[in-house]
This record gives sequence, C-alpha cells and structure tokens, in this order.
Amino acid sequence: MKKRSPQHHFRAWAVCVVALSSAMGWAQDAARVYIQGSEVNLRGSPATSAEVVKKVTIGTECQYLEELAKGWVRLRCGDAEGFTLKTLVGADKPSLDKLLAQAQDTTASTKVRLDAAARAATLDPQHEQAPDLLAELFFELNFEQLAKDKVKGGLHEAVVVTCNQAFSAAPKKTHEECLISELEKIEYDWHHVRIRDNNFVSAMYRDGSLVVYTGHISRRTGKGRFNDGDDEFNAIVESRSSSAVADALRMALQKGGSPAKASEGEDSNSETKYSDWFGEYPGMPALSPVALELYRSLPTVWYRLDGAKGARYVRSTCGVVDAVMLRLDIHRRAGLIFGEANGSYGEMPRSLRVIDVSKSGSSYQLQLRKQDGYQELLTLTWPTDELNVSQWRVELPRVRESYYALARAKNIETRKDCHTEQ
Repeated sequence: MKKRSPQHHFRAWAVCVVALSSAMGWAQDAARVYIQGSEVNLRGSPATSAEVVKKVTIGTECQYLEELAKGWVRLRCGDAEGFTLKTLVGADKPSLDKLLAQAQDTTASTKVRLDAAARAATLDPQHEQAPDLLAELFFELNFEQLAKDKVKGGLHEAVVVTCNQAFSAAPKKTHEECLISELEKIEYDWHHVRIRDNNFVSAMYRDGSLVVYTGHISRRTGKGRFNDGDDEFNAIVESRSSSAVADALRMALQKGGSPAKASEGEDSNSETKYSDWFGEYPGMPALSPVALELYRSLPTVWYRLDGAKGARYVRSTCGVVDAVMLRLDIHRRAGLIFGEANGSYGEMPRSLRVIDVSKSGSSYQLQLRKQDGYQELLTLTWPTDELNVSQWRVELPRVRESYYALARAKNIETRKDCHTEQ
C-alpha cells in the first residue's frame, strides 16, 4: 500500500474559507469593502508565500485601493495595508442569518456548511447556536473523511488497547471507555472525542495546537499475544494531524469537550491514568519518525529460548511461556513487556519504555528508560545465523545475553513441563 503523509488529508480546521465568488457583486472602483473569510491574511506582496502583515477577521471594513493581476487586490484595513485575494472580500457586510442558513442547508456539502458555520461563529462569538453547529460539522466532516480513508487506505496504524488489567482493581470498562482512557494518557488542556459505530474522532488541544486522530476499534484476532480475552482490542488510527487552530473552532470544540483530569495528588478521587504494568509515566517521549519505522519493522512477540546453539527450544510450563512483546501506544510511545504469554498472568510483567531506536547492520539498538531515570541499552540482533532466533544483549549495568524465537517460528521445538500435585 502506498504510504501517505500523516498530514495528507483535508483538515476541517485548517481551512480559512472557500472561494466566495458569489459574494463579489462590488465594482472595481468601490472604496469600501468587507472581509468575507473567517480569518484572512493581509500579505506584504501579492503571493501566498509572502509575509503576513495582519490577520483580518470576517466583517472587517477595509478600503479598496487597487486590483492586480491573478486575482489579487490591495487593501487598507485599519492601520495596516496589504494584499489578499479578491474572492475573500465583498461589497456587502456578511450576514449572520445568511451564514447560519448556509450552515444548515443539508443540500450543500459538509465542507461548504462547515465553512459557513466557521464564518458565523467568528462573526458573532457570543452566538449560542453557531459554535454548536460548528463543532457538529467539524466532527461530521472528519467522520466522512474517515469512511473514505478506510476504503482507500489511510495510515492504518494499529495499536493494542488493554482494558480491565489483571492487576487493576478498577471497575470493568467498555471498549469505548478504554479507548478514551488511552487517548488521555498524555498531557492536554481539553479533549473532545466522538465515537460512532466503533469509529472515533479525537480532537485534543495541547501545546497550543489542535491534535486530531481519526480511526476505529476492532476485536483482536490471532495467536501469539499475551492475552486472548475481551480486555484487549485494536485501535486503528487512519489519520493524525496537528495544527494551530482559529479561535472560533477552538472555543466551539472546547465548549463540548472535557478538561484535563486532575493529576494524582490534586484530587484524591481521580483515577491514575498511568499503569505500572506498562511502565508508564508523565512526559513519556514518543519515538521519532526514524525510530518508529525501525521499531515497527521488528516482530512484535518473541518467545524466550532455553538450550544451547543448535538445540534451542521453548519451555512451556503448564501452558505458560516466557515471552517479550514490543508494544506501541496510540501516541507512538514504545515499551517492552516481559512476562507470560498465553498464560493467566501468574505474576506482574516487567516493562521498560523504549525512547530511541537505531540500527547498524542486523543489530538494533534500543535505548530503554524507566520512570526513575534508570537507562540501559539493549542490542537486538536479528536475523542471526540461527533461523528465527534473535540475540538480546543488555550492556548496562552488566553484560548479559538471552535468546528469543519468533512467536510463530515453526522450526523451534516446544518442550512441555507441567507437574500437578496430588
């Protein structure tokens, strides 16, 4: 499947305005015009790459100075003078009623309706209906795009979400609740998420940008993982994007969203969002694009091997096999989980976060870190001269080696060992 940039999709919140040729009923020699777009850039020269002199919002009265080639006009708006496209200004002052009517016109495309709602909400920020309509159309447009992505192929980036962990005393959650918890395992100001028929659109405001994920959830299938129960499912991310956002949309989404939960200690009743099981902690770094690609190129489940070279085998103790799983969360943060595969979690797995990955030849260097700052370097060599066998070497604090086989390797013997007390 052809790869696409995470930013390749149309983003509802990144578009200022559609062409407004129908609003251009003014003569070329008119002295007074009005800004028609939600927020229009007044530039230092007639080019989209030129410096922005001033951002001018819808309804602003400007003085028309001259018309130039290729659809550009020169305006004076207050104390600023610059250039913008002729299609973004008009002789008539924008009407809130007309914009709201356009936004509610179901015969028009969602994209056109969204633009009208954005202009209405910008024109009158205190209007009760416009922000709600803007938020609804934002999610509608993203759900429409998600449906196209699922057919044509978006990122299709699958991550495992775990509910009702074996070592957690928290009440049982639905998959939808678990997905929201997974999305919110990151620092943010507010979060507005919609889930519809197992499809989701997540709009989160963090670090001054609107971060949007779209995707869907599905049951996990297949073998070679840690748990076969209903407490795990796949979250398939079809698109990711992050961008600055206009005030009107930011306020509209925030109105229907949820503020960040109080951190542990601020509210004794708040649920801790980080799991000791997965070695999670505040501020966990995401992998860089290069490290992410390398990490994803590795098989995700490995079985620990016993025996010497040429005679290695997997030991199955009453159906329990020691294994390690390479895991990614929905925010592209990686971790290694060491524990029991296909077992009943007799003891808590051990987890280390992966903060960087590099490669030299057939050796992958994984930089590991715990919450307390402890770090170590794991070198994973694969392939080796033994079919489906990898060598794992930890350099710090002491050199130690272990060997793992691919979870689905067919040439590796499994020796069963189980003694039942009478």
